[in-house]
Amino acid sequence: MGNASPRTLRELVDYLDPYLDIGAFPDASVNGLQVEGSGSVTRIGLAVDACLEAMLMASQRRCDLLIVHHGLFWGTETRLCGHAYRRVRALIRADIALYAAHLPLDAHPEVGNNIQIARRISLPETRPFGLFGGKPVGVQGCLENPVPFEKAVAICTEKVGPTRAVLRFGPENIRRLGIVTGSATDPSLFEEASRQEVDLLITGEAKQAAYSLAQEYGLNIFYGGHYQTETYGLKALGDHLSARFELPVEFIETGCAF
Repeated sequence: MGNASPRTLRELVDYLDPYLDIGAFPDASVNGLQVEGSGSVTRIGLAVDACLEAMLMASQRRCDLLIVHHGLFWGTETRLCGHAYRRVRALIRADIALYAAHLPLDAHPEVGNNIQIARRISLPETRPFGLFGGKPVGVQGCLENPVPFEKAVAICTEKVGPTRAVLRFGPENIRRLGIVTGSATDPSLFEEASRQEVDLLITGEAKQAAYSLAQEYGLNIFYGGHYQTETYGLKALGDHLSARFELPVEFIETGCAF
């Protein structure tokens, strides 16, 4: 794809907005185009976070558009001072447009973070799970055969990545799995998982408040890392855009311990 024809930024945004259904969720993130570029796109970069490291790496790789899961703007007025100024300055200096997709990317039925993890652990069928603002952002499904808790953790470790923590307050045999990536600690999610008899909840970031909630609702939880669990949707979206628009696409790995 080294000789791929440039695309316009507007063409890509006009495709991404409906494809990701960016207006469908009550999201703190300002989803969609957050920083405009000059209008021509020859290479797309994707990163979990709109951090300075990702922007500088995107510049080095000559990306014209950076698509992120965690953008710069979150529904409140932002002063462009300190780190916020340095990030926007890096984008403008390199003429890189910034596009953010938060909950819409978690929930997408094809390239979403949650469905991608479900496919990685070979859930044959899934259905919506994890209501947020009345809309499901996660998925749930059943393994073909129940497995012991230790085996389920081993499968998740192999397919999702090393666990940051495991909470074991649920059943010994695991068949039904619920998946909500990122930082899922809302009590309503734990209640939903318990009510729907989820044997193992897969999420990202372990928080102190989750411990007692999991214990009280009798849940097993696998924490695969906030960052790691939210890489899969971006990579799938990158593959999709590369095939559709015949542009070079690169996932920009910045890493994170959480």
